Amino acid sequence: MSEPTKDYALKAANAPSRKQKRTRIWRITRAILFLILALLAFGVVVSGASLLSVPEARIAAAPDSGVQVNEITRLYPITMARVVAPRTVDEISNAVRSWPGPIAVGGGRYSMGGQTATPDGLQLDMRNFRGVVGFDPQARVITVRSGTRWREVQQAIDSAGLAVKIMQTYNTFTVGGALSVNAHGRYIGQGPLVRSVRAISLVLADGRVVTATPAQNPDLFFGAIGGYGALGVIADVTLDLAVNAHVRREDEKMLVSSYAPFFRRRIRNDTTVIFHNADMYPPAYEKIHVVSYRLTKEPLTVANRLLPEDQSAWSHRTAYSMITNGLGGYWFREHVIDPLIFIGHPVTWRNYEASYDVSELEPESREKETYVLQEYFIPVDSFDVFVPRMRRILRDHRVNAVNVSVRHALPDPGTMLAWAPNEVFAFVLYYKQRTDAASRSEVGRWTRQLIDAAIRSGGRYYLPYQPVATRAQFAKAYPRAPEFFATKRRVDPANKFTNNLWDLYEPAADGSTPSATAARTPAVVPAEVRMVLDTLRGYSRDESAELITHPEWDLVYGSDAYARWLAAGRKPSGFPYLKSVGTFWRSYFGTWWAGRDRYDFGIGKHAMLGVIGISTAIEYGLKGLYENTVGRLSELDMPAGGTPEDRYAAKIAGQYVDLIEQRGWYEFGFWPALKNLWTTTPATGPGMLRKWERRFALSAEYGIKTIYAALIGFGTKSAYSADEMRRGIVAVGLNDSLANGVPLDRGYRVLFVDRYNPFRDTLLALSDHSNQVRVAEISGSDFVTVSGTAPASWRVPSRARVVVAYEVPSDPGHNRILLRSNARDLLDVIHRLRIEGKYKIEHIYDY
Repeated sequence: MSEPTKDYALKAANAPSRKQKRTRIWRITRAILFLILALLAFGVVVSGASLLSVPEARIAAAPDSGVQVNEITRLYPITMARVVAPRTVDEISNAVRSWPGPIAVGGGRYSMGGQTATPDGLQLDMRNFRGVVGFDPQARVITVRSGTRWREVQQAIDSAGLAVKIMQTYNTFTVGGALSVNAHGRYIGQGPLVRSVRAISLVLADGRVVTATPAQNPDLFFGAIGGYGALGVIADVTLDLAVNAHVRREDEKMLVSSYAPFFRRRIRNDTTVIFHNADMYPPAYEKIHVVSYRLTKEPLTVANRLLPEDQSAWSHRTAYSMITNGLGGYWFREHVIDPLIFIGHPVTWRNYEASYDVSELEPESREKETYVLQEYFIPVDSFDVFVPRMRRILRDHRVNAVNVSVRHALPDPGTMLAWAPNEVFAFVLYYKQRTDAASRSEVGRWTRQLIDAAIRSGGRYYLPYQPVATRAQFAKAYPRAPEFFATKRRVDPANKFTNNLWDLYEPAADGSTPSATAARTPAVVPAEVRMVLDTLRGYSRDESAELITHPEWDLVYGSDAYARWLAAGRKPSGFPYLKSVGTFWRSYFGTWWAGRDRYDFGIGKHAMLGVIGISTAIEYGLKGLYENTVGRLSELDMPAGGTPEDRYAAKIAGQYVDLIEQRGWYEFGFWPALKNLWTTTPATGPGMLRKWERRFALSAEYGIKTIYAALIGFGTKSAYSADEMRRGIVAVGLNDSLANGVPLDRGYRVLFVDRYNPFRDTLLALSDHSNQVRVAEISGSDFVTVSGTAPASWRVPSRARVVVAYEVPSDPGHNRILLRSNARDLLDVIHRLRIEGKYKIEHIYDY
């Protein structure tokens, strides 16, 4: 055998087999996996220990200068200066005369668009102004105070064998509130509530009390009823009553196309029918369930005269949740729930059937999702014209409806804002929506389409609900509005009585569209502004990021603290690494907890923050461990002022902070930092042990981060599109001398500002003009978060509240505090913070 052949044979004999290769690969893989798992376990331990090391701080709040008033959907919270609950007419008059600013009137607060509140005004909460003033059973007439609930009226008249003539399906509402919206119910042969009202007393803007009837002060009578508190405060109300009687329930299901002729033939002229409604089944809206209650002499099958007051039940909540959460809920409602509910033909008292309470509709929470009503009134002859239009819009936008209930109403006798100028069918849409800003905008879009469909069908829309209509739609639906506003200017020339509805739709005295001012900005932006904003690319952002962005910024603050620590010449071993990890987890859990009921942060966001937190814990944990062992030993050889490597580390830390305040951390040049460490610092000099220990420690840190940043950067660019680098601030009161902006409707402007520090600095500058400028919203959100630090004894100013707070590890005695403020209050809050000087603003979140 030749020598080359022999060598090859020897090599072949000594070469590892395939099995040996697989064994080596598995050992290497196992070692890597073990190292990864060990690091993860180390990160988890450090994270847990760090969180325990940073307790949440409790920050005292200064007395709030306002009172937040909400309505049933919780979509339109409005901060008012004061709420007064009068008990007598004199107290109402005195409050009206003495209050110098705007006044809104509230009853049960069941209108769904802020119709009982106006920013920084006075609310007259009428719920304590209650009771029967006079009752004549023979004449079937009762006079009550306007804060009286319908249930209390029923309780007062039931023993006399009488019933309310016209009211809503639910008896929870106040009489005055029902008159203000000119409510209706399921009554056949009736219509708007005004048809049963004999007289009202009205407290005017100067405090005078006047009586109004169809014959005496008819302009006030027909303006105040259905006038949403614009003319004055409805005090006493005189109502016609009806006879209580036995009613028998009947029901059947049919095609929607068969309903109109069925109604004309079987219901409309039948005087024995007391209650009637028909519910369309979503999502097809092609079948309808018809329910009627007829007078009968049959004996009662239900002995109770009224339903219990509290009608909330898990079964109701479960049913509504099932219907609106998909998975066959609509089918289950039509084919299982309704057939079970409507078994038989029960005979009850009329008052029993009219004593439903809205508690049966109340969900567990309205934070993330809420149930809302809309209503459209269509001439009876246009039923078949409107239904296909409505059906198409609801389907196209996948509206999460419970049902569309069809009612009937005879013509209004003459109210200025009549929704039934002729005989109409009322289409009552009950649906569920998300509460975030994007969902509210989407609801506004399809609602305006439904309003257009109603107007094209000769009908109108109802005003107690979300105020998303344009002024042109309002003018078309309510052609007598100029007459109504003329009456208001005559009896309320200073425009004392207002609310969110009239802040949006009331014209100026000359009939023009008034411009919003910082002092009189509506609680929501007008529809005309919203429609433009919805078309701006990149304007609207994920509202939840106002909260969940803070943990990422906490790392910025930690890096900044570390850079300042080194720049001050302090030894790295003394930096509080463990607590700096803890502040991340404290901010993460605090912001998640604050928004958990309202937002779905998404598994992706939680996974990302989890990776960030664990990796930070590993980095800071290892760094703290190293600096307090090897690093602390090398500090014994550290000359005064540190080595050039120490100063270089401080410079790189500062440059890193400058970058991460504007861009992702992974974009930092760790590799150039590593190269420059060896080329720009001298190889010899004082403190050689410290010098070379720092060189190797920093080289390891920059080298590992170079690789990790490359991986994270590649993953980020692959998974996410480039973010918009500008944010939109919508404000009123801006002019060219303060800031350029795109003009919108009614004096609103949208100002586009670069993210991060320019965004913060712009708002800081505008806060100097907080008496002139008011922010309406930012990037579609009506709240904003601000982070900063303050002494532990600091108190939160009014109109701001704490999201999360914890001690600053590098500055004991000071807390980092994330504040939340309504956008419209933001400049006032910032101005007060700057004047006070104790809270140092770090960042205003542009998310």
